[in-house]
Amino acid sequence: MAVMPQIETIVFLMLENRSLDNVLGWLYEGSRPQNVFPLDSSRDYNGLAGKSLTQPRLENGLIKRYPVIKAPDAPAKGLGYLPYWDPTEEMYQRYNWRGVMNQMFGNQNRITTMPSSGTPGMQGFLQDYTMEDWSQEYGWQDILWTYTPQQLNVINSYALNYAVSDAWFCSVPTQTDPNRAYSILGSSQGRNNNYLRANEQYPGPTIFNALVKGNKSWGLYFTDKWSGDISFTQHAFPGITTAGGKHQIGSLEDFRTAARGNALPNFTYIEPKWGYSIAGNITQGSDYHPPTNVFFGESFLQWVYLILRRSPQWNKMLFIVTFDEHGGTVDHVAPPRPWQAIKPDETNGDYGFQFNLFGARVPTLFISPYVKPSTVFRAPKGSQFPFDHTSFIKTFLLWAGQDPNDPRLGLGKRVAAAPTFENVLSRTPVNTQTVDASVPASTDDGRALNAIFEGVGFASVRKIMRENETEEQMEREVARYRRDPAAFEAELSKD
Repeated sequence: MAVMPQIETIVFLMLENRSLDNVLGWLYEGSRPQNVFPLDSSRDYNGLAGKSLTQPRLENGLIKRYPVIKAPDAPAKGLGYLPYWDPTEEMYQRYNWRGVMNQMFGNQNRITTMPSSGTPGMQGFLQDYTMEDWSQEYGWQDILWTYTPQQLNVINSYALNYAVSDAWFCSVPTQTDPNRAYSILGSSQGRNNNYLRANEQYPGPTIFNALVKGNKSWGLYFTDKWSGDISFTQHAFPGITTAGGKHQIGSLEDFRTAARGNALPNFTYIEPKWGYSIAGNITQGSDYHPPTNVFFGESFLQWVYLILRRSPQWNKMLFIVTFDEHGGTVDHVAPPRPWQAIKPDETNGDYGFQFNLFGARVPTLFISPYVKPSTVFRAPKGSQFPFDHTSFIKTFLLWAGQDPNDPRLGLGKRVAAAPTFENVLSRTPVNTQTVDASVPASTDDGRALNAIFEGVGFASVRKIMRENETEEQMEREVARYRRDPAAFEAELSKD
């Protein structure tokens, strides 16, 4: 029998490169969640409140320890731009061993080989981030600065008013492409890192193909064209192109239209606008990726939420918000069952890595009328493994009436053993609220400003925001700018 029969529409948004401690570490400071799953699990949220956590660094031959603290409200570069540099997110950097394995297994000293045993101490974040030959605004301690609920009000409000896991781990201790691969096809096909600057492809059947077998429609909505006219997700996972079934591939505007028109596909996959930094030059996205401005991610998340909350399909919807990997940002919880994760296929990784180690914790939120407010969830009682990205695949398969043990689906060996999350949801609606969260740099309905102002000069953006209040007024002025940018900018000297 299929699970989650009360859910007709799943909307899936995977964001980028933040650990649980980094964005949700102080969520329940001074309080406890009202509901936990499983019922007999800890009543305390495993965040940063009440803990005195530090990280070591070697300075002049001596070990000095620095605390993990709340981010200052007004750092020099701006609160949105933390950490200052993009931390290392590869499993390893060949030749110097900086990377995720060093963050997890290093301390004041960098690792010198690929670990294959032992429990991660989670003590290498500061050492891994520090680069003495680069200039840095904050003495490298900003890797230990974590956002408060007041600073990241949107994601914290949704975590507080719906459900969040404090024990969801990325599938492999490395960066974006391999972890997204685990969420879509159950394996990274032997790849430890992004090898082609996030341009490689992972052939084979995907969760989209499997859902079609279960008579579910699907949609893929995006902003950035990655290769030709297709998105990053469709390019990286070409099996999606062959999924068939009833589907729509389109823009975020198509997503909004479908949501308003009661026409979202059963499985709706949303890509954020990708943000990144190369040699210190930032391309701003809406995906929370450091060191870009995280408030654009907040604004985008709010925009998606409000569209869904106002959709006729909301009453039978589950909105999932998660992150692909921790991106080098600090987290204090080691992945459980080290070296016992199931290897998904017969492919070995570099340096003999067996894909038997989970990565760091990442935020995962369930937003739905069927989620009790103030819920914290972990893997079900008796589960052999924690939640990881293959838990998405397994639960989606069961929702579509498909057998996760069916090898013909081609989704890897880890999927069948992954814990599922259907019991976090109630069978009847239990949550009727609309969360009203404020966010810096957002319009009246929370639409991401970079979606409105893309390509508009900074000075002109400031003028438009200063002189207009509603989204419609801003869009009208942006249209006027686009008709004649030179004339519009000439007005700036008159102000």
